Amino acid sequence: MFKNLFLMSCAVLAVSGLPYYAQDLRAFLPQNAGLEAATATPVAAPAREAPAKPLAHYATGVRAASIPMNKDGHFSADFHINGRYVRGMIDTGATYVALNRTTARNLGLGLANSDFKHQVRTANGLTEAALVTIDRIEVGSVSVDNVQAFVLADSALSSTLIGMSFMSKLQTYRVSNNRLELVN
Repeated sequence: MFKNLFLMSCAVLAVSGLPYYAQDLRAFLPQNAGLEAATATPVAAPAREAPAKPLAHYATGVRAASIPMNKDGHFSADFHINGRYVRGMIDTGATYVALNRTTARNLGLGLANSDFKHQVRTANGLTEAALVTIDRIEVGSVSVDNVQAFVLADSALSSTLIGMSFMSKLQTYRVSNNRLELVN
């Protein structure tokens, strides 16, 4: 009798833990298209708010996002930076996240000309840059706080680059099946 009760208890515990493990595994399964997070988007979101970010609160605390490779071989996605959506391209060759001045202004980063005191080398040559700290960068359910970034003149940088100041704060990242998988 005790043996049967023990076996039944073990079976119930094993079955009750399956949803948590299934959620963790979904983070690494191929997705159809676009940027997908590890879990589904919440069902009801008010129409006047920005799109709700997918929740990924697992028992393990893992948060993951998957970014598909573009036709040109790069990984680009819509990032949520300081509460605003910005299209960014992952650049592991960049030490810092890099924004142009217009994007920085739209994110609420007020900069004076005197803030541009750093010399940085870009693909277009040397230019002046301002070093700032971004409060939060999110993509899918991945969220990183206090990310250093360089702000460059609009003429020196036309798009946002997500460099190693963001990537190095992740638990892991890897390319698999033409997708960049981010985990923190």
